[in-house]
Amino acid sequence: MINYDELKDIPCYDTWTSIEPINQGFSTDRKFCIKNTNDEKFFLRLSDVTSYDRKKQEHEIIRSMSSLGVPTLKEVDFDLCNSEKHVYMLQTWIDGKLLEDVLATFPETKQYELGLEAGRLLKKIHSLQPKTSFDWYSTRFNQYLSNYEEYKKHGISYEYEQQIDRYIKTNIHLLKDKQISLVHGDFHVGNMILSPIDDLYIIDFDRFDWKNPIEDFYKLAVFSRNVSIPFSIGQIDGYTDFNPSIEFWEMYALSVAMTSFLSLLWGKRISETMYKHRKRLCDILVEDHDCFKNRIPNWYKK
Repeated sequence: MINYDELKDIPCYDTWTSIEPINQGFSTDRKFCIKNTNDEKFFLRLSDVTSYDRKKQEHEIIRSMSSLGVPTLKEVDFDLCNSEKHVYMLQTWIDGKLLEDVLATFPETKQYELGLEAGRLLKKIHSLQPKTSFDWYSTRFNQYLSNYEEYKKHGISYEYEQQIDRYIKTNIHLLKDKQISLVHGDFHVGNMILSPIDDLYIIDFDRFDWKNPIEDFYKLAVFSRNVSIPFSIGQIDGYTDFNPSIEFWEMYALSVAMTSFLSLLWGKRISETMYKHRKRLCDILVEDHDCFKNRIPNWYKK
């Protein structure tokens, strides 16, 4: 086994027989698959100590998922390591496959049923409320204006920019007095594991936040929708008890529109290749909503 000096002061390190790095996702955290002398497997996430407070909140949120009935990795240990330079989260391992890797191989009826389950689980996640209230309308609008300004500073010019900006500013009032809850922050088929007995697990809560819950559907619109439309329809039906309201679609379309510029900006910051990829995703969103003339995406059909 390769020695990882930064892990050696984790209490159970001496029982580990295998440490395999996991190189997936965009997070700056380091991830490992751990195996011990009892042939048990664990998931280890290593973060810089500067994120300790947020990681502690994430640790507590994941622990609360069990009581909500949301299947996910279970917390085993959480603390500082590497002479307090890093914070680690040790969790149980789930055998299975990433849903995005296998979803398209299933019949559409099964894809839809998995979407139903995902939507019901997301609704449970959103049942957690913040301890203190705040003005989400002002917070979110200021975030958008700041992102849009940064977008312009990067010299980005998107074909449908003016139409999207006009739609947002016409509908931003919809955020006033809306519910705020815990959001997963990255809820899509790439952060779900399907076990060998078809149990669905939700993973990677590291982008959690407190927002209007419908913001969690943005990743469905840009990622899950491109993997499986039946799944995406199922997620909406499961979340809304088969009856998405006008208010749901208003908030859905506004959330998708508001995140478009941020998505382009994020891609530009990474690389020109990533920017072009994000632009293709935005083009799909624009087409799905007929440049936001329609709140309901054209792929959603009963």
